[in-house]
Amino acid sequence: MEVIKIAFFVLGVFFGENSRIAAEKTTVSVNPKEQTITIAQENIFTLINNEQDSIQVNTELKKVVARNWRKEIEAYPSKSCIVYVTNEGNLNAKIILNYPSEKMLKDFALGFNQKAKEFSLINIPDWNVETKDGVLKGNYWRFSADDNFTFVVTPFKNMPDKFKSAKRSLRPIWEAEKEN
Repeated sequence: MEVIKIAFFVLGVFFGENSRIAAEKTTVSVNPKEQTITIAQENIFTLINNEQDSIQVNTELKKVVARNWRKEIEAYPSKSCIVYVTNEGNLNAKIILNYPSEKMLKDFALGFNQKAKEFSLINIPDWNVETKDGVLKGNYWRFSADDNFTFVVTPFKNMPDKFKSAKRSLRPIWEAEKEN
């Protein structure tokens, strides 16, 4: 089993080790021929219970604004992150990475089997993975390495009530940080 260093739905981990910044819905698209992975995060939020949480979120957000990529991402030859507000007022992000080798995707828990010519993603039930391009076999989603594939994760769909009261849109904090 691959160690998950970078969770698709946690924006802050692209720029640091731990993060309190996540997305309600994340669409991941992989183009094996062009060796690109696109991660579209929708409705970015955070959990803030106290002033310390707020300070930590502001620190993380500064790394996102400055594009201080974490060390695993630095090795990618091309990378971009666009954070934007939708017409509905949601804060979204789109990350595009060009990976030089399929093996590098293991940080995202995407395995690659050269012999079977397929990618695999561990099936974590709480991620609520949906895809039309893959097949669930045992504990893994399998995707052909010959074709583009997309999957959607909504890990906060069934968020426990105890966290719902701490959930905050990141948009106001983002807009304040952009002005500084």
